[in-house]
Amino acid sequence: MSLKPHSTTLRRALLVCAFALAASFAGASVAAELKLGVDLSLTGGTDDYGRAARMGAELALKEYNDNGGYKGQKVDMVLYDDETKPAKGVENVTRLITRDRVFAIVGPVNSGVALAIIDIAQKNQVPLMDTIATAEQITQRYQSQLKNYIFRVSLNDGIQTSFMIDYIVKQHYQRIGLMHDSTGWGQSGRDTALRLLQQANLKVAAGPEVFDQNDTDMTAQLTKMKEAKVDFIISYSLAPAGVQIAKSMQKIGLQVPWTSTWALIAPNFLKLGGKDTVEGVMAVTSYTPDHSDNAKALHAKVDAVFKDSGGDFHPVATAQTYDGVRLLLRALDKVGPEPQKIRDSLEEIDDFTEAVTKMKPHPFSHDNHESLGHDSGFLAVWHNGKLVSVE
Repeated sequence: MSLKPHSTTLRRALLVCAFALAASFAGASVAAELKLGVDLSLTGGTDDYGRAARMGAELALKEYNDNGGYKGQKVDMVLYDDETKPAKGVENVTRLITRDRVFAIVGPVNSGVALAIIDIAQKNQVPLMDTIATAEQITQRYQSQLKNYIFRVSLNDGIQTSFMIDYIVKQHYQRIGLMHDSTGWGQSGRDTALRLLQQANLKVAAGPEVFDQNDTDMTAQLTKMKEAKVDFIISYSLAPAGVQIAKSMQKIGLQVPWTSTWALIAPNFLKLGGKDTVEGVMAVTSYTPDHSDNAKALHAKVDAVFKDSGGDFHPVATAQTYDGVRLLLRALDKVGPEPQKIRDSLEEIDDFTEAVTKMKPHPFSHDNHESLGHDSGFLAVWHNGKLVSVE
């Protein structure tokens, strides 16, 4: 009885198995790589925030890997620049999820970009940790769903705006001017301000006035403010536009106090405008390098590690990203690299006592994906080229 047919069949079967095993080993090798995705604005209007956030992410990962990583395995960072463009952010996050197979994503910086990409993270069930962007809808869009994959370590616009309006009420300002840029973030801020002003029984005397974030002259909008005799202005503007607002106010002789979100605590605001131009401008902040021992330690480490990197150190953006990445790594340690389990673990973490920001040990819950609340920030003012507390 001949064995050749059976031998041929067996050889074919073995070849099929070999190819299958090779493919599975290759897949296992790729799957075994632990990758944290990061999408930041390293160029464009919010690039100073992006560079600072990168410092926080790199430092958190370095410390984690130096301490053994995940069960002895290093976690790699896959970083893309969204150029402060929503379409580029969508491209980056899609790539991080479908090609790079990351277990979580950190970013972005810009709210307009964030509002464009959160649908992708939610649909693919990959947790996204927003450590900079502030539009309220970022964490709220999927709040009613059984599992919300969007988390934040940053003061949202609602909380930031409440600081502004509390100050307005306390100082008895009555004629409020409202300005915002034309981005998704600016429109979100406008809606938040209108809602909170109404709750405080305050009316907008002028505006909302809209400007493009690349405009270099705001005199048309501000002339309307002047004619309406506003006594206080709320603006949602990034640093370059904020400088143009300040210069245009000086140009037309409009001397009233004005404030914005933490977009105007950026080092770029001072660099572009100079200390005389930014003098007296108020903005919300959530962190100072000396508010706790943990904060002091971070500031010293950043200074030591990145002192030769060039550019400006933006402590708030670095600190919030440092904490956000460490929360994801804490979840990784607890449940492993499966994205869905990491999402669940983030809601359960109750022992995060080493935060450098003012977050509580149990930063998230099923109903709350905002780690920083009303007790985590304050209003600051530019004075002699430095930010100091208004109080």
